[in-house]
Amino acid sequence: MRKLVLLSLLISSFKVFGTTENRPAGARSFAMGNAFVAVYDEWSGFHNPAALALLTKKSFGAYYENRFSNKELSSKSLHVNIPGKLGTFAGVYTQYGFDLYKESKLGIAYAKALGKNFWAGLLFNQLKKELKAEYGSQSKYTFEIGLLAKISPNFYLGFQVSNPTQERFQTWDYDDKISTTGSLGFSWVLSNGSIISSEVFKDIDQDLQIKTGIEYPVNKKLFLRAGFYNHPNSASMGFGFSFPHFKANIAFARHPVLGYTPSADLSFQF
Repeated sequence: MRKLVLLSLLISSFKVFGTTENRPAGARSFAMGNAFVAVYDEWSGFHNPAALALLTKKSFGAYYENRFSNKELSSKSLHVNIPGKLGTFAGVYTQYGFDLYKESKLGIAYAKALGKNFWAGLLFNQLKKELKAEYGSQSKYTFEIGLLAKISPNFYLGFQVSNPTQERFQTWDYDDKISTTGSLGFSWVLSNGSIISSEVFKDIDQDLQIKTGIEYPVNKKLFLRAGFYNHPNSASMGFGFSFPHFKANIAFARHPVLGYTPSADLSFQF
C-alpha cells in the first residue's frame, strides 16, 4: 500500500510539475551543497564533464543516496574514468526509485584539454523512465556540455549545460519534461589547501539557486566539508578520507520540511 501511495504521488507530481531531474552524485560534492561545477574529482562526470580532463588516474566508484531517509526515493550511481593521451573517457550510471517507478541514466563522456588552462567535455546520455501497468517505459537521448578554465594558479571557473534540446517524456496521460539546466561557478584553493566553491544553478522551470561549499583538510587523509543552497534553504555537511588508491566520503543534508538525506561513496584509483 505504501508503494502505491508513493507511485500515485509521483505520477501526480508529473502532471503538475512535469520534470525529471538530472541527479548529481558523489558524497564529497553533496556535502559541499553540490557547488561543484568548478571542482574536479572522480565524480565530475555528474557535475561538469570538462573537469574529467584533469584526472590522471583510472578510477571506478559507487555512490548511494537515501533521499529524505526513504529507501523508495533512494538513488545509486556508478562511475568509470579512463584518462589517457587522447583525453579522458568516462562512463556514468544512476538509478532512482523503486519497483513501481524507476528513472535511470546511462552516459558516456569524453573530455580533453583545449589549451594549457582550458578544458572541454561532452556527455551523451540515455535517460529511461519505467512505470508499471498502463504507463509503460520510455527512453530518451540527451547530452551535456561542460567547460572549465584555470584563471590563476588557485582559481577555476566552470560552466555546464544539460539537455539544451529540451527533450521530454510524453504519453497519452502525462507530459514529463526532462530538466534543462545550466551552472556557472568558481572554485578557489586557499594556501592551506581548503577549497571554497560557489555557483549559480538554473533550471529553466525553477527559481535560480545559489550554491556554496567549503572543504577543509584536517590533514592529508581527512577532510571536513559543509555547504548551503537556497530554494529551498538547505544545509549539508560531511567528511571524507583519501588514500593513494582509495577514497571514501559520507555526507548529510537537511531539507527544511522533508528532513535528512544521508549519502556515501567509495572510489578506487589505479
